[in-house]
Order: sequence, then structure tokens, then C-alpha cells
Amino acid sequence: MKRLQTAAIALLFLPAAATAATSSWVETPGGDVRLVVLPAGADGAARAMLDIRLHEGWKTYWRDPGGSGIPPSITVSGATLTSIGFPAPRRLGDDTNHYIGYDAPVRLPMKLGGAVGGTVTATVFLGVCKDICIPVQADLTVETGGEGFTNPLEETAVAAAEATLPGTAGDGFRPLGGQWSADGKTIAVRFEAPADGDAADVFLSGAPFEFGAAGPVRREGDAFVSDVPVLHRPKVFDLAKNPIRLTLRAGEKTMEGPLAVK
Repeated sequence: MKRLQTAAIALLFLPAAATAATSSWVETPGGDVRLVVLPAGADGAARAMLDIRLHEGWKTYWRDPGGSGIPPSITVSGATLTSIGFPAPRRLGDDTNHYIGYDAPVRLPMKLGGAVGGTVTATVFLGVCKDICIPVQADLTVETGGEGFTNPLEETAVAAAEATLPGTAGDGFRPLGGQWSADGKTIAVRFEAPADGDAADVFLSGAPFEFGAAGPVRREGDAFVSDVPVLHRPKVFDLAKNPIRLTLRAGEKTMEGPLAVK
């Protein structure tokens, strides 16, 4: 995957001391990051989030940057990272350096398992970009032990992060299927979207695939279609176990779901 121009500086590798269930902010030239973990439930699982406070004019990447950029990487110790959610992204950059990500502060909600109840550390690696890109690496640590008291501000912040995630497929806004091109280098994505609303932006993701910028959306009968370049297609893959996911954005309305590709 090609990279945007990267600043010739060392990685920022900074520990964050824990205060309650929220780490300290790790500050960088382009944005600040922190970890929030809510008290675990009866099953030992906990809701959490990575809070990325971008500075004005800076951007960061989605889980599939679209052929240019560094996807966020989050590993957790002291608990098991069972899921991480991404709000629907936007197309950023220009025709030369096109990428997919966020140009405003973003919160990535997570779910932790493994009987959360002690020290939890998230090791985070992401890129933040303006005229140049700065790779940021940080260890964010919280102490989740104690009496399980939920700070209302933390609860509200995590709930707000969860509310930004794309909705599930429904009538009038859903995947219809995908078709490989003969050479396997493109997927024609078919979907339903409101015909009288904003034109939909199309994003595909699903490691170890890598996808490029979706082509123009066209109407075919009752469906919309967009051709998405496949930048990397592994020799061996099982879409039944690891499906490709389609994310759609039509104005402020968003949807995400698995895409059946044949």
C-alpha cells in the first residue's frame, strides 16, 4: 500500500497514567488520544472507546484507508478486544493522494472481554495528517478495578460514540450483492439507497483485502451500482467466515452490513 508523505520524525511512544477508568490524554502535534473503559458487567465484559481528538485541519484514517494511508491498529492487554466499531468515513485528499478517513474528532467504540477488572492497556498506532503525516504510537492505561462505579460523563461519551456507528441494513438502504470482475480486480457493488436523497458514497472493507476508491454510482433498474477496485486480493480467503463489509453514506444517513460477493 502506498503511503502519503511522512514526516521524518521519531514515533511518539508515550505512556499515559491511569485516572479512574479514563487514561490521560496523549498529546501529539495533530491530535490527542485517550482510552475510556466502563465498569465490567456481570459477564466480565466492558464497553470502552478510543477517543481521537483531532486538531483543526488534521485528519486520520478509516480501517481501510483506500489505497493510501495507515489503518488504525489497536492491541489490548489485560483484557480481550472482542470488537471495535468505526463510524462511516469520508473521502479525503485529492486525485493524487486519495484516502478514506475522518477530518473531525472521532470516537471508536470497543467491547472488551476476558473478565475485565484490573489494569487494561491499549497500544495504539495511527496516522494523523495535514500537510504531512505523523505516525503516532501510544500506550493508554486505565485501572478498571474498584467498586464498578460508572462516571456519568464517561458513560455518556461511550454511548455517544456507539450512536455514531452506521445503522444496520433495512428496507430501502441495504446491500444487494457484489460481482467479481473477470480478472478479480474489481467488485461491482449493488445496493438499495433512497432515490430522492443525497447520492451514496460506497466503501468496502475486510482484511486481508484492500480496496480503492469506489467509482461513480449509477442506476440499474431499482438498484444502484458502483465498481470498487480491489488493490489486494489474497490467494486464499473464506468469505463465509470473514465477509467483505459494505458501508454506505448518503448525507448523514449511514448503513453497514456484509456484502455477498460471487
